[in-house]
Amino acid sequence: MSGNAGFLRLGVVFPLVLMVLTTIYFAAAFDIHAQFTPEGEMGPQHIPMLVSGLMYVALLVVLVQELRAPAAVAETEEGASLLRPVLVVAATAAYIWLFRPLGYALSTALFVAALFVVFKFETRRPLVFALYVVGVVAVFYGLFAGIFGVRLPTLIGDLI
Repeated sequence: MSGNAGFLRLGVVFPLVLMVLTTIYFAAAFDIHAQFTPEGEMGPQHIPMLVSGLMYVALLVVLVQELRAPAAVAETEEGASLLRPVLVVAATAAYIWLFRPLGYALSTALFVAALFVVFKFETRRPLVFALYVVGVVAVFYGLFAGIFGVRLPTLIGDLI
């Protein structure tokens, strides 16, 4: 295999294409303006920015793992290396779609759990897994609702 062939395999090119699409999505978030949000405060554009940031991190992890894999292993696991980016994109799409109807807490918990499963983070210890999911949801809730004052959607209107 030539020196460039390692960079031209599907496991590298596909995450790079997804990074370009994520950049377009991120740039589009700057066009979202709220009528009553004062300049410099958190508004509706910040959730797409957060999702874009999470996508960048996930795609960078996939790229680093793909580039560190020996060439022979990368060639035999081409389909498997494509699976993670596809699952990350699917989880992100589901998160965006479910965010309003399920509310912040449940949709974010499902999204974080899905990402943890995709990257096999603490999946063998269910209690630790659940604590990490709850911790991530709580930290981001604290940031957005507590510190930045963003009103996040709740489950079933304002019942839960």
